[in-house]
Amino acid sequence: MRRLLVGLLVTAVSLGLLINLVDWRSSISVLERADPFFIGAAVVCLFLSLIAKTVRWRLLLPADANVTTPRLFRILHISFLLNNVLPARLGDVARIAMTAAAPGMRVGLVISSMLTERLTDTVTLLVCFVLVSPFLPVPRAYIDWLHLAWWVLAGLAGAVIAFALLRRHIQRIAARVQMPDGFPGAARVRVEALSFQEGLSQLASRRRVLPIWGASLSAWLTAFAINFMIFQSLDIEVPVTVAVLVTCVTNMAMLVPSSPGYIGVFHAAATLALVPFDVSGSRALSFAIAAHLVNVIPVSILGAVFLLLGRESVTWSWKTRGPVSTEPTAGPGGGK
Repeated sequence: MRRLLVGLLVTAVSLGLLINLVDWRSSISVLERADPFFIGAAVVCLFLSLIAKTVRWRLLLPADANVTTPRLFRILHISFLLNNVLPARLGDVARIAMTAAAPGMRVGLVISSMLTERLTDTVTLLVCFVLVSPFLPVPRAYIDWLHLAWWVLAGLAGAVIAFALLRRHIQRIAARVQMPDGFPGAARVRVEALSFQEGLSQLASRRRVLPIWGASLSAWLTAFAINFMIFQSLDIEVPVTVAVLVTCVTNMAMLVPSSPGYIGVFHAAATLALVPFDVSGSRALSFAIAAHLVNVIPVSILGAVFLLLGRESVTWSWKTRGPVSTEPTAGPGGGK
């Protein structure tokens, strides 16, 4: 409840700043003149990015896991729909529950796959920002902000390195989890701990490391293309490096508690990221509105369609199927 209230407060503050600082009528006028061709191209790039992310998610699960890539694609979109309409990122909870409900799947496997997914996203964004930052046309007045960004990125890089160094230690702890036999759910806890350990090992698999990072890079290159296409649609003349920067800034902003769909926080982050590059506040806000709609509406519609078709159903129970075994599933290359 506290997180929800904080999120609503952050959203209200963000929207209040935008309302007071930006000419909304000019923003609406810019949106009315948007080129639909480039908006359509942005939507295509969105789905290409989501396909790449789904492929990566499947690679982060054991090879013999009884869940198909198309099913993961459906689950991903349903979770996006729920995150866009429900508070506290309940869509992620449903994503774990729906995936773990597949025969033979375990909650530990799903959670570890989502953690490694976040890790690959963070590393990919870090690398892309580092590569383009020397080519960003940053005005002298904003150099200090660029330096601040470098410090933030250094902190994130440190966290990623720490995770990589501690991965085996975490796996050993998970492998040593011991619960009294009389403790309720002791067997389940041991199984989930071993499943979590196995899930983390997928990222280090020699057979999968290149496909995983290749899919991650493809997902983010097409994500950068989404913003660049929207720039073209709204006649915002900035280099493609700015599209990379805006993508990084908005994704960082979405870590801040906010209302469902990241309303307000996303818009403020996107607007503030564009203003330093000689983009007017109203035009920057028009980009923020268009980018938010492109990223939210198509996936929400598709998620609703998948729900209506009945192929997947939303569940909040983390009950797994399949035999309870204290031995981890042996997937090809899982420990390599």
